[in-house]
Amino acid sequence: MCAQTENWWEQRIDYDDGAESYHVASERSELVSTNVVLSVAAIENAEPTALPPLASSIDPDALDSLFAEDVSGRISFPYAGYDVTVRA
Repeated sequence: MCAQTENWWEQRIDYDDGAESYHVASERSELVSTNVVLSVAAIENAEPTALPPLASSIDPDALDSLFAEDVSGRISFPYAGYDVTVRA
C-alpha cells in the first residue's frame, strides 16, 4: 500500500446521498484488504486498529488474490457494520 497522507481519504472517498453509500477510489497497486480497512476507519473517524480484524468477515489473502490480476468482478461482505462491495 502506498504511504498515505493524513487526509488521503478526502480525495478518495465520496458519499452518495441518493444511494446512501460510500464509494472509494483505489489504485491497482494497493492491496484490497488494506484499502477496505483504511477506508472504513476513515469513514468511522477511527484508528484501523480499533476496528475488528478483517479476517472476522473475509479471508484478507483470498480477497487480495481475487483482485491481484487485471480481472473484472465483484464481491460483497459485511465488515464493521458496513456492507462492503469491492468491484474491479
